[in-house]
Amino acid sequence: MLSYEFFIQTEKRHIDFINKVMEAYEGLGVVRTLDPKNGLIKIISIDIYKGLVEKILEDLNEKGVTLKIIKQGPWEGEL
Repeated sequence: MLSYEFFIQTEKRHIDFINKVMEAYEGLGVVRTLDPKNGLIKIISIDIYKGLVEKILEDLNEKGVTLKIIKQGPWEGEL
């Protein structure tokens, strides 16, 4: 199992909601806010959950939570 991360651009107002959704999926991923003013967050998960995290993010986007995955890949070790 390797750690995996998603860098996400969203609107500032969506950050807390995305965090709460990820918390509801206990153990699936951890949300870190990198730049709250500009809506930049990252989700740290593990590689076997990559597809599930992508699906959750797609579903959120389809339901009006504007977000875009701007980078993803193996975790680079920074929280």
